[in-house]
Amino acid sequence: MSILKKFADELNERQSEAVAAMHGPLLILAGAGSGKTRVLTYRIANLIAQGEATADQILAVTFTNKSRAEMEHRIIKLLRELGIPVFDRMWVSTFHSICARVSA
Repeated sequence: MSILKKFADELNERQSEAVAAMHGPLLILAGAGSGKTRVLTYRIANLIAQGEATADQILAVTFTNKSRAEMEHRIIKLLRELGIPVFDRMWVSTFHSICARVSA
């Protein structure tokens, strides 16, 4: 099922465009409280739901451990609401943790 159909009322037009973008990188520039994390989590869930990526192919980066946990929770919740089990772990991490892991 398309995440855009199921959650259409939760995204505005610009957010829906970003979530629907399937290929290539995407730059989101917006102010605080504008829904950047929502767009990112919905886009990740949509990529998985549409079969464009598996959970273990996802790398989502944030700044704090609190936001890392929140982002991962939101993505898993969206996937469960779509009936998609998540067996593989996404790599949702902080910049610092990724740098430490890569340089080790």
